[in-house]
Amino acid sequence: MGGGTFNEFFSIFIGAFCGGVGNYLFVFISAWFLCEEPFSLKRLLKIWKQVLFYSIIIGVFFFIKKIPTIGFYDRDLYDSVGFFNAAKPIGKIDLIRSFLPVLMGNNWFATCYIVFCLFIPILNDLTSVIERKKHFYLIAVMAILGTVVSFVPGQGMLHPSNLYYFITAYFIASYIKKYNPPIFNNPVKNILIGFLICVFCGLWNCALNYFSESYKAVDFFKEWLLLGNINKFPILLASVFIFCGFVKMKPFSNRIINLIASTTFGVYLIHVNGFLKIFIWHKILLCDSFADSPAYPLYLLASSLIVFIVCSLIDLFIRQPLTVFVGYIRNCLSRYFYHEE
Repeated sequence: MGGGTFNEFFSIFIGAFCGGVGNYLFVFISAWFLCEEPFSLKRLLKIWKQVLFYSIIIGVFFFIKKIPTIGFYDRDLYDSVGFFNAAKPIGKIDLIRSFLPVLMGNNWFATCYIVFCLFIPILNDLTSVIERKKHFYLIAVMAILGTVVSFVPGQGMLHPSNLYYFITAYFIASYIKKYNPPIFNNPVKNILIGFLICVFCGLWNCALNYFSESYKAVDFFKEWLLLGNINKFPILLASVFIFCGFVKMKPFSNRIINLIASTTFGVYLIHVNGFLKIFIWHKILLCDSFADSPAYPLYLLASSLIVFIVCSLIDLFIRQPLTVFVGYIRNCLSRYFYHEE
């Protein structure tokens, strides 16, 4: 794709806020429900089993079929030419890693989320006794150190891990739930502000990309000034407003929405799998073949929708029924051996 094309700017614009905002929203939602609930090891094991299920199934399938794909160590090849030149069947080491997805950190978000859940009991105890001013102070310090200082090139003050941002999000969500700040009481206003911040992030990244090709100074600072990841303050701010917008809406329940929502984590685990994600976009959907086409924006959006629908159906009609069946067999065996004794 040539530099400065509309399609390139479109990709940069969309990518500026989709990942970071989505990650924050998932943690905000989790923290909202977990901050006042007792720790549940059963719930944590359920998440771990879901991560393990997809990692093993996909890893074994690619290993047995010897499907050429990008391995765990070749994740930077996002173009089709690079894919076809470097694609190779996964080896035994990669297969072993598939059986240890959390320990090996094959999926950064899932791994970080499970570790984050282990801290929930301590975080709950802390937020239950901490004063409001100190709670706000804690949020301010963590946000500034984690998302404002990161704009300084070469800063050596703090290099936090992803877990740091998950905990920051927890403190924010628990503060909003506990104290209900008036600034977030208008749901429409919240969503609008969040959306406008996202638009700003997208336009900002497009401008950086454009000027970095002509000015070396801009190109040097580009790495620290790009917006999109969870370590940037505008992304955190947009996520907070969007989250509060939906939280402050009038409560309602819809069976279809709830059903789709139950598959979202499974959708994530499938389409970002280290073996599968590049294979989907560059072998199945061939997105790069549309890179210079006027239809690229529409094709990219349609492809994303198709991936979501297919992965959602896989989780709904394969993983969930299989999990129920395995649980039923386990209960039957437990009752049988219990009666035998």
